[in-house]
Amino acid sequence: MTLRPESRRATAIRITGLQAGVVMALAAVIAGSFFEVRPPEAYGICMSCHGRDLANWVTNGMFSTDLTVARASVVFPLLTTVGVILGSVLAAIMSGEFRWQKPARPIRSFSLGLIVMNLALLAGGCATRLTLAASAGDLSALVAFGAMAVGIVLATLLLRRRALR
Repeated sequence: MTLRPESRRATAIRITGLQAGVVMALAAVIAGSFFEVRPPEAYGICMSCHGRDLANWVTNGMFSTDLTVARASVVFPLLTTVGVILGSVLAAIMSGEFRWQKPARPIRSFSLGLIVMNLALLAGGCATRLTLAASAGDLSALVAFGAMAVGIVLATLLLRRRALR
């Protein structure tokens, strides 16, 4: 009779997306109350606007400039961009999928990212903000939302065409 050794596998903590979302939402509410943040209407969860506000807030503090910052970020910037980046890196590490990957054309990737960010700011923000503003009847947001939808369809068709080659 052979005895099998006990499995010494470490117990991993499993966090579901729902659990993480509830904790992050509570943390956001607590931080908002602590810093007395009163975001403007349709500010949403915006990577472009919040990133701009974070960069402008830091620049204003370091160099005494007067760059535009949304009312919600005057006292302390919204850290949505930092949270999304750290959260995605942490999730990738925890799932074992994290790896560094250098883009094939770094200058092109950076330039396209810069163009997308500036066009998002020109359009009034991210898809969440455009959807909220369009649903409130803002005509320019409705046009921008339509343009975004057309862009998504065209980009999807282009990527599909490239993949089938």
